Amino acid sequence: MRRAVFVTEDRDKRCPFRVGESVVYRPSDRGLGLEVMALPSQRLTLGKTYRIREIQKECYVVVEGYDHPGGGLYWTEFEKVD
Repeated sequence: MRRAVFVTEDRDKRCPFRVGESVVYRPSDRGLGLEVMALPSQRLTLGKTYRIREIQKECYVVVEGYDHPGGGLYWTEFEKVD
């Protein structure tokens, strides 16, 4: 049985952000769904600005104050602060 795979253009790219930059958490519907499974103390605040502490595997962003055991969130869940 073949499984459908949905890939967006952005998800194929490396994270354009750098450690130390500020980003705003603007999650996709999928990202919001994943956050529901996390403890309230492990959730980020929608629309809040965060500073990037680490980038894992060139695509997962870990922001300061976020210590989820599963690691960072995919970079497309954030927008760069102008």
